[in-house]
Amino acid sequence: MLTSFFSTSKPIHTVIVLLYMSVSYFLANNTLFSDGFSWIVFLQSIGVWFLFILTMFILNFVSQKNELTKRNSYRILLFAIFSSALPVALQSPKIMIAGVFVMLALRRILSFRSGLHMERKLFDAGFWLCLACITYFWTGTFFVLIFAGLLFYGGATLRYWFIPLLSVICVAVLCTCYVIYIGEDQSFVLDVVDDFSFDFSSYTSLQILIPIAVFLTLFLWTIFRYIQDSKRATIAQRPLYLLVMFMAFIALGIITITEAKTGAEWYFFLIPLAIMITNYLENAPGKFFKEFLLWILVLLPFTHYFLS
Repeated sequence: MLTSFFSTSKPIHTVIVLLYMSVSYFLANNTLFSDGFSWIVFLQSIGVWFLFILTMFILNFVSQKNELTKRNSYRILLFAIFSSALPVALQSPKIMIAGVFVMLALRRILSFRSGLHMERKLFDAGFWLCLACITYFWTGTFFVLIFAGLLFYGGATLRYWFIPLLSVICVAVLCTCYVIYIGEDQSFVLDVVDDFSFDFSSYTSLQILIPIAVFLTLFLWTIFRYIQDSKRATIAQRPLYLLVMFMAFIALGIITITEAKTGAEWYFFLIPLAIMITNYLENAPGKFFKEFLLWILVLLPFTHYFLS
């Protein structure tokens, strides 16, 4: 049974999830060499695959270190399932690169709770989010997480609030130096900034609509239980629950305002969703229902290939 098998954390679980993610990624990108083999395309695809796997490992590390979930393999399995259900995200190098940067920033933000090396953590979080913003503009809204983390940990220290601004200035200076070095003009800023749109007509495709409907249903199903669990958590742990929920709502905000609504933008929502559903599977009664739910989710990515 899946729930029993993945209820612990063992190397074999990681290997299975890695194989699942790898098969999903290369199936999603099976047309890369339709015009003939290219070493450049091959190396790029391997690099993006590595970032996809790296995101999973960072999520696993962050969840375990900050005790966002118990010691099991649900979180990595769910992340693999959700991302595999959106092949369009796996076909977008920009999304995958920005996803790694966001996870690296989240790792630093959640570590605010220790109170140690706050200046370094604030700068690092801002730096990673700046890189994410350059890659995919609207991920810059995750800067809200930095200031939310400050409200919970160390907000009384005034200088902390200015450190993320220093990281923005630092990245801006580095980008300017690079542009000057390669002989381009400053118009590169216009290429970074994306427009916003509230046109959701692209979601009419069943290949995108079905996984999105499942994601939203799961989110609405678990959000209230997650809020209740946060109230029962210790005082030290409660802000971490709130930060995960903030991340989910910020990701929904990105989905709402981004201009290119291809479905790939839901990738950022999958990270907090995987944590919340893992929390639900750990604590919800009804073993048969949880087993049924997990099997449905495992089969979810295959609906894309039946509908194509």
